[in-house]
Amino acid sequence: MSRALDARTAPPTPVTLEDAQSVGAFLASSRSAETRRSYASAMRTFTAWCRVRGYRSSPTGPEVVASYIAHRAELVAHSTISRDVAAISAAHLDKGLGDPTARHGVRQALRSAGRTLGTAPSRRATPLTTVLMRQVIGAMDDLETATGKRDRAILLLGLAAALRRRELAALTTNDIARHDDDLLLRIRRSKADQTGRGDLIGIPLGAHPETCPVLALEAWLETSSRKLGEGSPVFSRIYNHSRIADTALSDRSISRIIQTRAAAASIKGKEYTHIAGVDQTWVSGHSLRAGHATSAAEAGVDAMTISRTTRHRRLDSLARYVRPAGAFEDSTAGKIGL
Repeated sequence: MSRALDARTAPPTPVTLEDAQSVGAFLASSRSAETRRSYASAMRTFTAWCRVRGYRSSPTGPEVVASYIAHRAELVAHSTISRDVAAISAAHLDKGLGDPTARHGVRQALRSAGRTLGTAPSRRATPLTTVLMRQVIGAMDDLETATGKRDRAILLLGLAAALRRRELAALTTNDIARHDDDLLLRIRRSKADQTGRGDLIGIPLGAHPETCPVLALEAWLETSSRKLGEGSPVFSRIYNHSRIADTALSDRSISRIIQTRAAAASIKGKEYTHIAGVDQTWVSGHSLRAGHATSAAEAGVDAMTISRTTRHRRLDSLARYVRPAGAFEDSTAGKIGL
């Protein structure tokens, strides 16, 4: 039987350099750009550590990986070590090499690091809730300028739709449609939707004009002379506070805008640390998405309903926002007669 199978298996066939490069580029797109950057950084650190000790970084053995885990456990959080191990695994598998991280000893070392360090995140984005967003918008003294209108639309649309910074940066006018007085927003691709299935989110007219995402977006579209359906980036760069470019903002620019506007409203995020139970919290590109989930939970919305807008595939990921808000509602401490 084995001989018959061997006979039917085609021997390796050399391909042209052009075809090999095409396949390589195609396979590279299986991971997001951020994942590729993160893995590359992890491998540079691992390679430098191996060089100092005279170890080979690729291919390497499970003993080296386990030693590296023990070394990193003295320096970084468990989540960073898990990222390092994933990067080492990917680097080997991508080259057709055996995966040294799949060995039992490596997995045991990773679990030991988890028990020693704890698996709870050490850092977390500060949620820019509805209350804090009113503070941010109230501190903006340039709402009549192109920059002010753009930034207000970014902040309010991102909060209303629980968007990641990359999702905001990727929006085009083809992704937004009017539905009576409201808006329909299509997210073509996201962190949890790498294959581009897409998600549709409804953005209703706000109850307060100053924080209405629909009105804020309309004001920006009018100022930037953009029309829905024309395919241009929704949010673009602005030069000298007046000249609106056609180039889309990067996700890092989105993050800087969120951080700058929050800082101008004296929102640092450090006061959230003790509530979140982490070592550090800070305003980041994720703060709008976290703010939506937190605000909805504080308003009494159930987790399943929240997840339809936040697009969390797993409710345990959403629980970090829902649990603090529902701690009293879920507690039976007041029902045992103390």
